Order: sequence, then structure tokens, then C-alpha cells
Amino acid sequence: MASSSSTPAATVACAVVAEAVVDTEDAVDRGREDDVQYSLKLGLQQPARADASDAVAAALWEPTDIQAWAVLILNTADPERKVALTRRGAALWQAGQLASPPPRFSQESDCRHAREPTPDRPARADGMMVVGPHEMKIGKGGTAASRVAILHSLANIEQFAIDLAWDIIARFGEAPLADGKVLPRGFFDDFVRVAVDEAHHYELLSGRLRALGSAFGALPVHHGLWQSAGETAADLKARLAVVHMVHEARGLDVTPQTIERLRRNGDPTSADMLQIIYEEEIGHVTAGMTWFRHVTAAESPGVDPIRLFHEVVRAHFRGPLKPPFNDAARAQAGFTPEWYLPLAA
Repeated sequence: MASSSSTPAATVACAVVAEAVVDTEDAVDRGREDDVQYSLKLGLQQPARADASDAVAAALWEPTDIQAWAVLILNTADPERKVALTRRGAALWQAGQLASPPPRFSQESDCRHAREPTPDRPARADGMMVVGPHEMKIGKGGTAASRVAILHSLANIEQFAIDLAWDIIARFGEAPLADGKVLPRGFFDDFVRVAVDEAHHYELLSGRLRALGSAFGALPVHHGLWQSAGETAADLKARLAVVHMVHEARGLDVTPQTIERLRRNGDPTSADMLQIIYEEEIGHVTAGMTWFRHVTAAESPGVDPIRLFHEVVRAHFRGPLKPPFNDAARAQAGFTPEWYLPLAA
């Protein structure tokens, strides 16, 4: 990454970190005034204002568009720093201080050379033991070790979920749709918010691991969720359908069972934490639904979005969807049975 002092062009197009502290009152005033929980997740109401100095210092500059922020986060290996950068980028976006699509700089002042291409895979910390998805053995929560393994596995998923929210912004945010229009600001609003939620979820889980005498990275992880990202890297409709509808909704199906197991086995703290995560994931499915419909209307006017969803999932997702389904939670997201039952085993 180039620093802001490397060339005058970078100085024009990238903000110096020393000046890059969010004015928290301004960010709240200009953003979601009525959404206290969102602001709390961004750290906007903390007296320390923002923890950007620690989180971003190694970068030496801050991107000025939302897609460059997304790439910066994808290229950040340390999960704690990834969380801090997510909050920082979201606060800037909420305050109206990041552009999208990126501004068209002149050749002399173009900062986009400092934005690396969207990586095929997000960076990960050294020393993580990676295994295949089917090699993961976490048990059913009957022992302390099993409960730690469950939470560790979920923390791994949430770290990838942070990256998936930023990847859809980095990879697809600038490309025009088939009708020649670009994605509206609401698309970026929704997936920045998803990223903030996922960062909060990771933080909850990693903190709980520490409270139980473990830490994220102490156990093996798998990269299975990113396989779907690779499969859908060239198709926005496929990304929305497979990652942000199929996978997110699968979480709604299985999380209540995990909550019950943890509670039954004497860990109400972890169970209550997963309940928070579960409820917030409903909105993530809603985001996938909303933008799948939007892109379908733009690129395939007159086509039934449900029929197209079936076609896209069959083309990009391996195998049938597995019941049982949490119909009630899916319905809260607008994901009613006609969308998924025809794809079931």
C-alpha cells in the first residue's frame, strides 16, 4: 500500500490517518439518528471517539471510496484489526465521507492505483490450522471442550461473513447493471450494515472464547464458506442468491438448535449471545432478498425472480437444500417457502 506522503497524487486522493478521526456527533447527526444500536456497534457514542489510530496506523492512509475500504479490509489478516477497520469504514460511510462509485480522478491525482484488486481470498493470520469442512469435529456441546469448539467454529464463520459483506461491495459495487444503471447507495448501506453486524458477532464470539480460557485460532478452521464466494465471483445475482440467501438462511435453520444445546448443557451466557446473533441474521437474509429482486428487475425485466432464483441456485450451489427449514424466521426475512422448497432434498 502506498502512503499518503509517497506522491502528491496520493495526498490529493487519500486522507492522512492523523486527520482521519470521525467526529462522532457529526457522524450520528448525519447518519442513522434513530438507530442507537447501529451507532453503538460503530463505537460512535464512546467518549474515545474512534479507535482508528490503532486500527489503521499500519496503512498510513485511508481510502476515500467505499470499495477501496472494502479491499483494505479483505487484505487485513488480523481479525481484531479487521473488526476495527470495519467500524472505521462504516462510520466514514455513514457520515458521508466515502464516495461510491469511486470519484474519477485525473491521471495525475488518481489514488485508485493504491487500491489493490479485489483478492480471490481474504487474508488470514499466520499459524491458523486449516482443515477440510468435513474434518471439523465440534461435538454437540455436552462438554466444555465441545462448547469451545462450537463457538470457535462460529467465530470462523463470522470472520468470513465480515469478508463476504465487504467482498460484494469491492467486487460488484462499481460494475453497471445490464440496464446501464449503477447500484444505488442503498445497496452499500445494507452491506456495510451487514459487515458491522458480522464484526459485532465475531467480537462477541472471540470475547466469549477468551472468557472460557481459549482464543480464536486455538483450534482448526475451514474455508468452506469461501468456496461459494469463488463460485459466484463473476455473477452478482449468484452471489446474492447463494451466499446472502441460501447460506444466511441456513444459519437461521440451525442456530436455534445450537442455542438450545448450549442452554441445556449449562452455558446460558453463550446461548444468549447466539440469540442476539440469530435475530440479527434475519436482516441479512432480507438484504439478500432485496437486492436479488433489484438486480433481477434491472437485468431481466419481466422475469419471475423466484424462478430465476431456482435457476441460479441450481447452477451455482452443489446439491439440494437440506431441511428442516425454520419457516418462521425465513418468513420474517421475506424468504417464503415458494423460494426454497422446490430446491429441497
